[in-house]
Amino acid sequence: MTTNNVPADKLPATSRYRLGSPMAWWIWILATVFVIYLFNIQTMFSDVQGDIQKQLNLDIRHLTLIAGTYTWAFAIFQFFGGAFLDCFGSRRVMIPAFIFVTAGVFLYGLADSYFMILLAQVLMALGACCGFVGAGYIGGVWFGMAAYGTMFGYVQTLSSVGSAVQQPIIESLLKHMTYEHLFISLGFIGMVLVVLAFIFMRNPKPVPITKNPFKVVGNNLVQIFKKPQMWIAAMWGGIIFGLNLALGVVWTPKIFAHYGYAESGYIGTALLWLGLAAGSCFWPQWSNKICSRRIPSIIGAIIMIVGIALIVYVAMPMWLMVVMMFMIGMGATAHMLSFSVGGDVAGGPLVGTSSAFLNGIMFIFGGILQNIPSALSSSGHGFHTMFLPYIVAAIVALVFIFIQRETAPKIK
Repeated sequence: MTTNNVPADKLPATSRYRLGSPMAWWIWILATVFVIYLFNIQTMFSDVQGDIQKQLNLDIRHLTLIAGTYTWAFAIFQFFGGAFLDCFGSRRVMIPAFIFVTAGVFLYGLADSYFMILLAQVLMALGACCGFVGAGYIGGVWFGMAAYGTMFGYVQTLSSVGSAVQQPIIESLLKHMTYEHLFISLGFIGMVLVVLAFIFMRNPKPVPITKNPFKVVGNNLVQIFKKPQMWIAAMWGGIIFGLNLALGVVWTPKIFAHYGYAESGYIGTALLWLGLAAGSCFWPQWSNKICSRRIPSIIGAIIMIVGIALIVYVAMPMWLMVVMMFMIGMGATAHMLSFSVGGDVAGGPLVGTSSAFLNGIMFIFGGILQNIPSALSSSGHGFHTMFLPYIVAAIVALVFIFIQRETAPKIK
């Protein structure tokens, strides 16, 4: 008997393909560490872009294209990553993903031209498209679909905590080494993850290769596209995640600066991610306990609407703004329930495809929402008008949640 072409007698003795076993936890931890690794590398561009600009003699247009190359390559590859997981299993997909990301990291550190930086971004995006979704997929196949949302929530928790703490660490490291040396050092960490993936990564039961795998991938995507409830979940999940991403990556420091708290902007950003982390520990479990996706999602969207409205339109002391950012992050955790909806609607055989579809839509929304305030500002609109579309978008998400059919399985 083999698992993903690995002879059973070569597997570690602890692996007996039992759901929730120590082997299940170890493989899930490995996939989650990979998510934290690649997510921190993704967000490092904001810290090193100035050094890259000087080193390679680039202008703002080049930097924008470098950032955009990753975002759009990731969004495109994302739609196929989950389908490949469903079709080929975690071993055949995740090991190449680890390799692509690690190769991109090394290339980033060795790049001496604009073209090499772009190629590094494409390689990292190709591997990263299977990261977050891959960890969610592994949670589903190794712990059962009943625990899918909960395990996905844990992945989000850990990656959000990583986002909250990585920036000061990276800034401290950059004071003692160049960005090239930093990326090369991180590349060696990636090599360790690749070796561990070769040794341990697998599904709990064999995933046979079909005669026409790419046809199966296409069919899986078509099945997802045909499900109206999947599109509804993608709309409200995409808006909520996109708002959190826009605030967490770009706009929180600028909002704090508007009210005279420029030096505390990073605290607001950290609390936003920590709120998302805290909510991810609670929201999916609560959803399963009450057998409802809609009720927690409605509450989360309302918290987000109120929080954004308050930080944009009400002047408040810094400590209260920080509290509001934490609450916005907590509310934004509702987007994790769109993955639960996707798992409910798609079922186990298509869980990877549904997760990838939803995650791809979320990043598309994130890219759009990040640019709306700056577009309004360049048109002469003031601070309050710049962020009005965020409140409108959150209300639209709430409407889609009300439209969403309840998909949570009932406890018998």
